[in-house]
Amino acid sequence: MARGLRHGYLVGLAAGTIFAGRYRIRALLGKGGMGNVYRAEHLGLGKEVALKVIGRLSHELELRFEREAKAIARLDHPGCVRIFDYGEDEHGVQYIAMELVEGPTLHSAIAGDTLSVPRALHVAKSVVSALAHAHAHGVVHRDVKPENIMFVTRGAFRVVLIDFGLASVTDAPALTGNGFAMGSPSYIAPERLLGKPHDARSDLYAIGVVLYEMIAGIKPYLGGSPEEIMTAVMTRPPRPLRALVPDVSPALDALIRRALAKDPEKRFRDAEEMLSALADLDREPEPEREVEREPAASMTFAQLAVYQPSLWARLWSWMRFGRWRWRSGH
Repeated sequence: MARGLRHGYLVGLAAGTIFAGRYRIRALLGKGGMGNVYRAEHLGLGKEVALKVIGRLSHELELRFEREAKAIARLDHPGCVRIFDYGEDEHGVQYIAMELVEGPTLHSAIAGDTLSVPRALHVAKSVVSALAHAHAHGVVHRDVKPENIMFVTRGAFRVVLIDFGLASVTDAPALTGNGFAMGSPSYIAPERLLGKPHDARSDLYAIGVVLYEMIAGIKPYLGGSPEEIMTAVMTRPPRPLRALVPDVSPALDALIRRALAKDPEKRFRDAEEMLSALADLDREPEPEREVEREPAASMTFAQLAVYQPSLWARLWSWMRFGRWRWRSGH
């Protein structure tokens, strides 16, 4: 039996473990509600992947895991992480092998700071474009937040929406209990917190929160506990963005307020409509896309500053001023 499988739950696979007969575990990348994610090598192809592994859980969770794999496999967009393989090993432990994307997250980028409005709009457009593609394939992400938005800095620069671990196929019945809202409290739409029917517009609410946060440096709703935050989301209007950032245009303020509407019917009807509204606001030139040949992989901004100071400086310049700063001779 694969090492780390105990009492039906996966608690960790050691480096060097051969999983499912074709993946060599390299390192643990992270842990989440749907399992552990590892850097792994496909033995036949010699290709590195992000391998999400889940233990032998309840039948309901196994169905959710299988549905997640099938949902992600339908997506083919530069802003969505790609899936290469999914299945189960000889012991019934399920897995998904995904594209290994490397770079800092938006969460790292805005920790204690903000983005310039043009850069925030660029990030929002990239994410909403990915959501439009996912929604067109019947997939609702359900956990859009800065931790799940990554700046891929190897090769062509791109903004990628990762971790569809809470993805729900909209033409299938919900697998969570009635009224049980999965996700991060600050980014959960009011209708989900209230246990009401919800659809792809809940993702648009979440990216509205993210856009507000990128520009203001704080979330529209704060609280001392998840319960306080959820109460605020359900019952109070968001703090006016222009009260925090006076130079934000009325059009951008109106766009964010529409995305954050408590009534889904008052939000954008779909991601394509929101993307069009964002495009009307974003009149800045696109950033340069090519970065240096060997950027740092899977690092926080603090690590980038230590190990790759020139890349960190250019990425910071892009976020703050809308352009890459190149070293002499590059």
